[in-house]
Amino acid sequence: MKTMIKRLLIASMILSMSLLWSVTSIAAEVNGIDIIDYGLYKTTFAHWQQAPDTNRGEIQIVGARELIKRTKIIPAKGGAEFGIRYVVNGQDEGGQVDLLVKISHSELQSSDEWVASRQIGTPSFDGWKFDSNSEVVPGKLTIELFHQGTKLAEKTFTIH
Repeated sequence: MKTMIKRLLIASMILSMSLLWSVTSIAAEVNGIDIIDYGLYKTTFAHWQQAPDTNRGEIQIVGARELIKRTKIIPAKGGAEFGIRYVVNGQDEGGQVDLLVKISHSELQSSDEWVASRQIGTPSFDGWKFDSNSEVVPGKLTIELFHQGTKLAEKTFTIH
């Protein structure tokens, strides 16, 4: 009798684990990304977050943001803030997914990237800010968004 109860408990645990795995994998299923807005933004600082794959080793997390001008032409000067606002589309609205955000510049040999947790169906923002004139290099700067190795969105800006 005890052996039968043990087998039933083990079978029920295995079934529960497989159901839990299928629910979490639904949350991670992404159908695409829609870019809502892009251009020059005015943002407010929230806090710093570690980002070891970036040149600085950390990224600035934005609190509030306001689209100032929808444009792909960014002035080559310190203080310029720009980026994209987008929505991750998927089957489990409200579920969390990890995106790889990659920033690359046509004139530089390096890129910056970090992982950002985003909510399906909720607008999100990723961007870049030139803190000083010494950081500015004219050329093309591209923001790319990847999920599980697949590029789902990109926007290229001209730093001019």
